[in-house]
Amino acid sequence: MRLNYNFAFKNSKLKAWQRPSPPNLLVTDASLKNKCIYIINQFQINRELFYPSSFVLILSLILQIFNSYPTKVLKNLESDHNQFVILSNKLANLDSSKQKFRKNIKNLDQYFSQASTSYLFAFYLQNSVPKGVKLQNYFYSDNGFEINATAFSIDSLNEFITLLIESPIIERDSVTVNQLKRKDLAINDVNPIDYNFDLQIYGEVKKLDIKKREDLYKEARANGLLQKLKRFNSLKYKLGS
Repeated sequence: MRLNYNFAFKNSKLKAWQRPSPPNLLVTDASLKNKCIYIINQFQINRELFYPSSFVLILSLILQIFNSYPTKVLKNLESDHNQFVILSNKLANLDSSKQKFRKNIKNLDQYFSQASTSYLFAFYLQNSVPKGVKLQNYFYSDNGFEINATAFSIDSLNEFITLLIESPIIERDSVTVNQLKRKDLAINDVNPIDYNFDLQIYGEVKKLDIKKREDLYKEARANGLLQKLKRFNSLKYKLGS
């Protein structure tokens, strides 16, 4: 069996030499000045090792110092920014709803502003029928009307036409007598007159503006229609349409 034994130091005062490691002043009791000098010397000796990393570290610290104040300001404004985002989303949703209301109001606007209502036509037609004139039937639409009336005298029919064209919802230049004929009747106790006149006329209705429509509703005592029109106009004003 091979023995690992060094006979050079047998019965000798010689000792095995070991290369001492360089002293590290940072872990000794050396003064602060010597430690600083030691650090500087190490930097000088190992420039390629310490200079790049030290430059990056120092630059990072400088940037961090300069960014500390803006970062603090942004941190303080973060809650305000969140509130702003919430309010912006609410305003966007509100504007979207507002646009939908405007579109719906635009679709309904024609029913309130583009044509006369049947109530106003019937009201002023009733006020235009003089004594001696009888309405057989009439037809009304948003664009025009047709009336069949009968009377025992031409004068009564003339008065009826005059009152009709003076109506605030009738286009007076559009009123036309389509047919006028005399009809013979049998003379008896009920009909002492032996004839009457049948009249057929037609014409157009006016496109009333909002103010004129409100005034006519007041004159016709159409309180329900007037309130609806006012609410509709108020809603249009609030939506800016």
